[in-house]
This record gives sequence, C-alpha cells and structure tokens, in this order.
Amino acid sequence: MNSIKKITPNKLIIKAVFVVAYTLLFVPYLYSIYYSMPANDDFAWAIEWWTSNRLVEMFHRVAWNYMNYFGQSGIMAVMLQVTLNPLYLFDNAGHSFGIMMIVYNTLIMVGILVAVRKLFKEIFDITSGLQLDVLTLITAALLTTSYYYSDVYNWWSGVPGYSFTMMLCLLTCAYIVAFLNEGTKKTYVTMIILGILTCTSMMYCVAIGGFYVLYMFIIRRKDGDTKKKIIPLVAFIVAGVLMVIAPGNGARMASEQRSSGMAEAISVTLHRTISRAIMTVQTKPWVLCLLVIVVLMGVLIGTSKKVSIVNTILGGVVVYISAFTAVLLYVYGQQKTIDSEFTPRIYYVEDYMMFVGTAIIAFALGCFVKQTLHVQVKQTFANVGIATVALLSALYMATGMRYAGVIQYDIYAKSPVIQASWVLWDGILDEIIAAEDGADVVIERQNVPWCQYSYYTSIDEDYKEPLSAEARYGNCNECAAKYYGVNSIVVYLY
Repeated sequence: MNSIKKITPNKLIIKAVFVVAYTLLFVPYLYSIYYSMPANDDFAWAIEWWTSNRLVEMFHRVAWNYMNYFGQSGIMAVMLQVTLNPLYLFDNAGHSFGIMMIVYNTLIMVGILVAVRKLFKEIFDITSGLQLDVLTLITAALLTTSYYYSDVYNWWSGVPGYSFTMMLCLLTCAYIVAFLNEGTKKTYVTMIILGILTCTSMMYCVAIGGFYVLYMFIIRRKDGDTKKKIIPLVAFIVAGVLMVIAPGNGARMASEQRSSGMAEAISVTLHRTISRAIMTVQTKPWVLCLLVIVVLMGVLIGTSKKVSIVNTILGGVVVYISAFTAVLLYVYGQQKTIDSEFTPRIYYVEDYMMFVGTAIIAFALGCFVKQTLHVQVKQTFANVGIATVALLSALYMATGMRYAGVIQYDIYAKSPVIQASWVLWDGILDEIIAAEDGADVVIERQNVPWCQYSYYTSIDEDYKEPLSAEARYGNCNECAAKYYGVNSIVVYLY
C-alpha cells in the first residue's frame, strides 16, 4: 500500500506528459523507418565474397577495406555492417528489413538519450530526476524535429558508420566526466573502451580528443592523477592514427574525379557549417524556442555546481571544432565544392553534435546568469514560468502553419509517398528475384515523387558488366546483380 500511495496524481500526469511527448516525437519515425529498403552498399555487405562464415567474412572485409577502400566510418562500422546486415539475416522477406531497422534505430536512440541525460547529470551535478527528464526530452526534440537523415535512419550501411558511432561518442563523453566525478576503476575502463571504439571512426576522433583534453586538462585539471589521465588520451590517439594511415583512404580518394587542396576544403567546410547554422535559425523557429526554455531552466532552477563562463565558451569552441572536422573529412575526402550536393548523413554528424552541445551550453549560460545575478525563485514559480514559456512557444508554432516544417508533421503529410516508394522498389526487387539465374534483367517502372523520408534502392539504368571472380566490391547495380545471382540489372524509371 505504501508504494501505491507514493504514485501521486501529479506524478501520473507528469509520466503521461512524457509518454505523449515521446510518442509524438518517435511514432512518425517508426512509420518512415518501417518502409526502409536495402540499398547501395547493403548488397555489398550481404554478399559472401570469401566465405559463408559471417565471422570469417567480417575479418576479410575489414582487412580488404582497410587496404583498398577505406573511409571515415572506420573499422567498427565495417564489422557491424557485415555481421548484422538485415538483408543478409532475413533476405528482405516482407518488411523484415524495415523491422530490423526500427530495432537498430531504437536501441541507438535510447543509447543517445541515455548519454545526453548522463552528460547533463555529470557536468552539472543535477540530482533532480524531473529536471534531467525535461532536459533530455528537449534535446530529443532538437535532434528529431528539424532535419531527417534518410541515409542514416533508413539505410543499413549508414547506421553503424554514423548513428551507432554517434552514440558511442556521446557515451564516451559522459563517462569522461563520470570518471572525474567518481574515480572508479569500472568507469575508467568503460571510458577507455568506449573511446577507442569511437576513435575507429575518423569523424569522431577530434570530438573525443577535444572533449577529453578540455575536461581532463583544463576544466578539471586539478582533479585526478595526471599519468592516469594521459593513458586514455594516448589510446584514443593511437586508434585514430591507425584509421588515418589506412592505405584504403588514399586509394578511395584517388578514385575521385577532381583533386583539391586542404585550403579549399577548409573554406568549403566553413561556408557549409556556418550556412547550416544560419538556415536552422531562420527556418526552424522552434529550435530557438526550445533553447530559450533550456536557458530559462538554467536561470530559474540552475545547479549547485559553479559554472565558469570561460569554460562554457571553450566548450562551445570544442563543439564547433568537432562538428567542423567531421564535415571537413567528408569535404576533403569526397573533393566537394561549395556548390556540391552533400549527403544528409554528414549533416547528421554535424547537427547532432551542434544540437547536443548547444543544449548543454545553453543550460550552462542560464546557470551562469543565475549564479552571477543571484536569482532566487521558488521551485513552484520556476516550474510555472518554464511551463508558461513552453505553452507560449507551442501557441506560436500553431499559428501561421509554422508546425508544417516540423519533421514529424511532414512525415505524416508524406506518408502515402513513403509507402508508395517502398511498394515500387519492393516490386522491382521481386521481379529481380523471380528472374532466372544469370539473366540480364531489364525493368521499367513509372516513378513515384521523390521523398526525403525514403532511401531508395538506387539500382539505375547504367548497365554494368558482371563483377569478376577477383572483385571484392562494386557499385549498387553490380552488387545487387551478384547478390541475386543474375548477370546484370538495369532499371528505367519514367
């Protein structure tokens, strides 16, 4: 009876609000991800190039990619791409691909939000569960309402290389702070393992190194043993260097049609990252509303932990540099120009780093204001004030169709196209499967409207000769043909 009495009506209402909020945020995503389909490298990673033993195949694939065709996703991504490929596991039966993508994306998003919650808790020493829940929910809203990354959420090959390693990156940062707070061997070992795994992806090396140096040697320089602090940093650097020196990086870059220098790549990256931030502020008004709420939480509720404005500014610099270098690797490796088309998945890395980092910095700024001005507000009044601002923000979004740009609403609006896209390509794949072994498959279909919430199978009208027996990789048409046991595949969409 005592445990039942503790569940008050207020607590039930709060829990219900969170359930409704998370449902509104993620159910539309479940819908779009459900209609995922295998594409591009998914076929390559599902083929048994060396052996039918997946574990042995994985080691062969890692070694071959490292030497011949490597990339910024790194070793850990390749290992997962081969072993957990939904296409290989279930041969795209029914909606098996989409269901597995839902499972993978859900686990990763839970891990990301757990990391975000832990970051707020460890950095600001927050003891209020409700405060942490609200900050985590707002961060989840920042991450999911503004942009959609189909080649991460809907493409299997993008999951290990981008979202999985993003989860590892955020968890590593959380455990870096946790180690300084707790000093336990378990936290220390966990931090090192997570950091090494993260640094097998070149996109996150600077983020891990920058955050580690900032926290270990600047913000908390007086805490802990210096020698003990150096060991993980060396391990992270070694892991990153091994990825950078991979012969496959040079081989992959050599296949690009143009060659540009690092100076041009830096210029392009500066332009694209800054313009992305400006566009977000100009076209996503709810982002500012959410960040204002976070700042207000810092001002009205705050933290007992002393917040330094210098450290906060340094944190902002590290966040931007982390996002900048992740994009720079892509720009330099793919030889992109200012006007080039950028894949959504590289923006995933930039946006997630910027949104999570900005949310933490916004709260720190609010706390700094509170501590500087000695703001004292009763908890009840603080809650009412924050709730009022949140309500006004919601009313503002409800006027003038501003909500139409919110991803969740747009998925709902585009739901028929999402479904039609899957039906189109599922029919194409069924026709390929039905073809005789060794056939030259030619398929013609009426295309459906393009939709950013679908990542298409990408088999096109470009005829390719069958891959040789010595080949270990190919483009989408070639690998799909090899996977399905036909000579060639050509698809014409009108």
